[in-house]
Amino acid sequence: MQILRAALATGVGVIVLALGLLFVNYGVLSTPKATAYRDLDPSAPECRDGLTRGWTILAETGRPRLIGAAMVEDGGWRDASNDENAAVASDPSWSTRFRCALQRHIVPAERPDSKPLDYTLGFLEFQEDGEPYALVSRSGDRDVPTTSEMLSQAMESQMSARGADATGIRPVITQLDALKHHLSTGSHYVLVFVHGWRHDARIGDSNVADLRLYAAHAARFLQQRCPTDPKACETKVTGIYVGWRGARVDERGLRQLFGDTVGGFFGDVSAAATLFDRKPVSEAIAPAAISALRSIESVLAARRPDGSERNNRLIVAGHSLGGNMLATGLKDDVLKAVHRHRFGEVLPPVLGNLVVLINPASEASKWTAIQRAVWQRIALHADEHTPAADLARDTGFFPPEQRPVVMSLTAALAFPAGGLRPGDCAWIGLEVDDGFQAARRRIRKRLANTDTMFNSGVDYDWATHDLFPTFKLDFRPAAGYLDRVAARFEGRQPRGMSCEPPRSARTFDALLTLPLRALSVLAETFPFQVSLREESHTIGNLDPPRPAAGVLADAQPSAAPFGTTHELLGLHDAGVERHHPYATLADAAIDCPRADRWLSRARARQQGRYGAFWDSEDLAPVDAADPGLGRPAARFLHGLNLTGIAPITLANDPFWNVRAFDNALSRHDGYRLSSFICAMNQLVLDDITESAPRMIDTMGVPDQQDFDARP
Repeated sequence: MQILRAALATGVGVIVLALGLLFVNYGVLSTPKATAYRDLDPSAPECRDGLTRGWTILAETGRPRLIGAAMVEDGGWRDASNDENAAVASDPSWSTRFRCALQRHIVPAERPDSKPLDYTLGFLEFQEDGEPYALVSRSGDRDVPTTSEMLSQAMESQMSARGADATGIRPVITQLDALKHHLSTGSHYVLVFVHGWRHDARIGDSNVADLRLYAAHAARFLQQRCPTDPKACETKVTGIYVGWRGARVDERGLRQLFGDTVGGFFGDVSAAATLFDRKPVSEAIAPAAISALRSIESVLAARRPDGSERNNRLIVAGHSLGGNMLATGLKDDVLKAVHRHRFGEVLPPVLGNLVVLINPASEASKWTAIQRAVWQRIALHADEHTPAADLARDTGFFPPEQRPVVMSLTAALAFPAGGLRPGDCAWIGLEVDDGFQAARRRIRKRLANTDTMFNSGVDYDWATHDLFPTFKLDFRPAAGYLDRVAARFEGRQPRGMSCEPPRSARTFDALLTLPLRALSVLAETFPFQVSLREESHTIGNLDPPRPAAGVLADAQPSAAPFGTTHELLGLHDAGVERHHPYATLADAAIDCPRADRWLSRARARQQGRYGAFWDSEDLAPVDAADPGLGRPAARFLHGLNLTGIAPITLANDPFWNVRAFDNALSRHDGYRLSSFICAMNQLVLDDITESAPRMIDTMGVPDQQDFDARP
């Protein structure tokens, strides 16, 4: 009876704790449900003046903060020189200016041989049902909603200036209208960032700072291309931040109330329960967000009055649940594009020039559906019913000049994909002349890097690798996490991830980690788990299963050829490359040269293998020296080389599901290295194949109406 009472009390306690956590999350600590943070009309005096002069406040207040600042050089790096809150603290009027729906920022140069960086920042915010927000004006110290009378006066002023009637004049009502007006003339390089979980568009949000960092980098890259490319000289950078209520818990308020340590801890605990509360919201917003971006795409695709192209380019990136938003909103369009694709023709972009999903918190099934659509139309390996001639023919399903159109990048856990099998280490340690000596040396080197990562702590994306499956009722990744924690505490390498001789844990350490190891076994063997990995794992954490036959240097076809397809490595060891703070970008030693035709040359280098296993560091030679024929700033690899698995996609496939290592992309939000930013932008800025990127209008004839009328 006492045991029953204890169990009942425990159950009641758990229920009360869960209900209490829900009450705190959804009531006490909840962020506002329907609030726009960047909705001030660009015609307001505060905004109009900023668009004319440009704001240098962030760099000016940020540069002194770098002196003596503790710069943590890892995936959790935070830029002390890119902080809106610091600017507001220096002058409270910036709390109003930073609300402008359109902003122009300048990063001044301090060296005489450097030039300032100039870019525009815009916002698209959506309510939880996908509805956009209307712009507001200011009257004194309060907001004033836009009225019909104000719009009528603005239209009359425009009619008077043009000497024409109201036909073709469209008033600026929303953030989207303001952006379309801004982008309707001139040449633009547009970066869209869709934020994810635990973020929104509030002043001081770190994801807004990340977009500013990317936009300033892009302006620097265009500066570098200007001497050899006149089009780059006239191209202006615009960053567009897609905001939504990704932060359910007011973590910033907790930190302000209890300090960074205590408040941060409670914020992490409270926010962890909101991942799958925010996920359906990101999916509900997807149609509206995609519609808005396609509207911008149409404006960018419009030609000049003389019929010439404007050289506009658009890259769309989504992080975490922002990646889920894009994956959800574009899935049907991509499937339709694959079904309608004509053999041997270039598959056109599905949105802008390139869509990039960074550590997407999205089910792998949204990606494997696309892979299956391609897989059903091609032959990947020859057999009794598939002659080699069919295999050779189908390698041309996408032509060699095909560029990537959708790319997912996830900070991977370790090499090789899927881990090591019993017997792998014995084969790796062989010293015989069997033709695999070079492969074994490369495997040993990469395993040594993996050992170093585990010794210092692996900077992989735990949120999508471990937390996401747990919420989907698949506890096996969490079991692996617990085992890795126990292994690190015991001073040994995790099972299946190292060839180091196993070391026995000290008795005291083994006793301390016994609960962790027991919990790991329980999580791994817990009954009634979700067993369909495509539904419980995220896009970048689904690796194709390794064939039963062969060794790591082989390339055997997988029985389930769906999942990750490429790898990304930095060109330096982890920790060698330093981050470049925002305020220093105009003067920093950043090199991001043109990388024209690198993808074509990498594929041509492997022509004997139909381009399979191409490597961006192994390019076909060129006839004449051309400074524009450089290499990407990070190393891209086709297929999962040295894992025993044959590539599951064609060499020219436009859908890249990339396993990224932590010297390029780390943790859940470690995407701020200049080399990574450069490599992503090179895919759009440069002619990486013989097929030059160009904007296409996927919505039909661009809207020719004028967007000048504003209150």
